[in-house]
Amino acid sequence: MSDSQADAGPVARSGARLRWLIAPGEGRALLDAAGAYFLLLGGYYMLRSLREAFALEVGRDQIANLFYITFFVMMAVLPVYWFVVARLPRRWLFPSIYSFVVVLFAALAVGMTVYPGGRLLPAIYFVAVTSLNLFIVSVFWSVMVDAWRSASAKRLFGYIAAGGSVGAIAGPAFNALFVERLGPTLTIFVACVLLLLATVLGRRAQFLKAVSEGTANPRARLALPVGGRAIDDLQRLVTSPYLLAIAGLIVCGQVLGGFMYQEQAEYVAAAFATLNERAALFARIDLAVNVLSLTFQTLVVGWVASRGGLRAALGLVPLLLIGSLVLLALIPLGAVLIATQVVRRAVDYGLFKPTREMLFTVLNPESKFKSKSLIDTLLQRGGDSVGQLTYPLVAGFGLAGVSWVLAGVSTVMLFVAVWLGSVFSRAERASDDARSSAES
Repeated sequence: MSDSQADAGPVARSGARLRWLIAPGEGRALLDAAGAYFLLLGGYYMLRSLREAFALEVGRDQIANLFYITFFVMMAVLPVYWFVVARLPRRWLFPSIYSFVVVLFAALAVGMTVYPGGRLLPAIYFVAVTSLNLFIVSVFWSVMVDAWRSASAKRLFGYIAAGGSVGAIAGPAFNALFVERLGPTLTIFVACVLLLLATVLGRRAQFLKAVSEGTANPRARLALPVGGRAIDDLQRLVTSPYLLAIAGLIVCGQVLGGFMYQEQAEYVAAAFATLNERAALFARIDLAVNVLSLTFQTLVVGWVASRGGLRAALGLVPLLLIGSLVLLALIPLGAVLIATQVVRRAVDYGLFKPTREMLFTVLNPESKFKSKSLIDTLLQRGGDSVGQLTYPLVAGFGLAGVSWVLAGVSTVMLFVAVWLGSVFSRAERASDDARSSAES
């Protein structure tokens, strides 16, 4: 028996039950990708827990304004990102963008130590976390969808996302245990170190995946920029029903999240008096969210996507949202609100995030970086702004009424998700047929 046959034996003998697991040559790339995402989200959630507390330092009445400012900041940053992506070699995307983010947050940490008690720097911190962390997460997944084919993505993106969820558990756990002892400044510096380490593993995963795909000269491919003009891909975005449907699904999810964010803020502001109490509560919420997300990612998303296709995996997201929101509408209590928020965010991160990333694997490289970045950042934050603008229209309905409205939004998401899954399946078959023809 040859070495290659011996290596393939365990996968071949596993039968249909294990076809969606790790194939030969994918293990090291998967471990590095999951490790990079672990470090990335570990640092992010350390920053995020502080963001929620700093938002209340600025003032609950300013939350909507902070989201509006974030939207305009993204409008300014996004063209710069497109310029960089078009010209910078793929292998330099992680270090260039993550290093900028680290310097920014380190400077904010120092500034808030030198000038404590103000409202300006906490407001800037909120905007920076809300906008720039979307960019670094978007960059990570843009690189992943550029490196992994759709068949591998359906099997393994759940596990990469699970690595992020473990990090997202570790980050809030660290804050819950140590933020009151260390203070915000040292916590931010620890988060920055994690982001720098994520850069190292992310670059290695990018290279190893190029090697495992059998690329003739992986270093040469990674030396190539994505290229193209941003205006060309923007034209594709506005004329593609597929991309528009992805955008619509994300915007609906952000509107839903914006409504729930306001309801949560109202409850927390009334029930918890101090910054430390609120920070600890938000850390516990994040911890619960990411434990449940990890369960979805390791036990559900890969199995459903491989067996039922993306239509089933995407459709499961709004179905779970509808169930949790109907329960909240029937039992509109603060504890149920927090539990529903945990479920909503876990469904978003544990199911929706990895499955929506799979949708991009059948697109061209420019769309994977440019249209994707627009959808992940500006349109996602635009969804937040829509949520903040429209929330006053439903706030008077009370918690039960808002929950019924959001159950209706989730029903619309269900129809869009099923349609997207069907289109993805057709595009995937066409891509596989084209690849088979080229190889033959």
